[in-house]
Amino acid sequence: MDKKNKRNIYFLLFAGVVILSTSGILIRLATAAPLIIAFYRMFFSILFMSPFIFQKYREALVYFKEIKLLLVGFFLAAHFFLWTTAFEYTSVSNAVIFIALQPLFTYLLEYFFAREDLQPGIMSGIIFAVLGSIVISIGNFNGFFVSLRGDVLAIIATFFAASYLFAGRGLRERLAYFPYLYIIYTYAALFLGIMSLFTRQQFIGHGWQNYLCFLGLALGPTLMGHSILNYSVRKLPATVVSLTILLEPVLTTIFAWMLLGEGIKWTTLIGGFLILTGVYRAFLRNPRRADVN
Repeated sequence: MDKKNKRNIYFLLFAGVVILSTSGILIRLATAAPLIIAFYRMFFSILFMSPFIFQKYREALVYFKEIKLLLVGFFLAAHFFLWTTAFEYTSVSNAVIFIALQPLFTYLLEYFFAREDLQPGIMSGIIFAVLGSIVISIGNFNGFFVSLRGDVLAIIATFFAASYLFAGRGLRERLAYFPYLYIIYTYAALFLGIMSLFTRQQFIGHGWQNYLCFLGLALGPTLMGHSILNYSVRKLPATVVSLTILLEPVLTTIFAWMLLGEGIKWTTLIGGFLILTGVYRAFLRNPRRADVN
């Protein structure tokens, strides 16, 4: 790859991370219930993908019968619901910083369920990340029943995100990227829709601002952001892409400060630095293909 093309890929990668970083802002701007936000994010995503999938990957739709894909879709639905709910109780900066824990949760799942060894760098990374989470939680003791609840929801949501990536490992090797996403997005929308019906959520009448946020979440972070990352990981070292993704919570925090006027606690800054340091150490010692689905 020549220098110009490589520079263009790096620029595209950074643009993808910037697009991903708008997710927390759009969720905060939306005033609908978390379940509805999560549902429409998935629903609009599959709506936009459908013409492309039916034209180019129609034969891959037979994979809808795979029970494992149903499970992966459930994990993704749980992740989006819990993470969206977390924004109702904690700051944008707190909610997004815990997303950085996702690769460390994935490593732990691989250790316990795939019998893969944990390298020394991963162990030290986990220690840093745990310390960072504790520091952020300490800063929320004054609002124990509000902010700390949101932090816990964000951490659980991150665990489900790691579970979704871990459970789909073998399937991603057999199924092309876009059909894989289309199927799990469809299952996630189905689960979120059923949950919305059972909790008697309103599907219509949310106002144009909310629907713009739903569209933005689908077109921006969900479709454009993830597509750019998956294109980049085919052109650049996986470790470079994985570490670049760590800019997401930093950029989201900056956007929340600039656009929403949200202050940043010193405990969030220190805890976030520890978490990012932990994930950096884990990737630095254990370079591998990035999971950015």
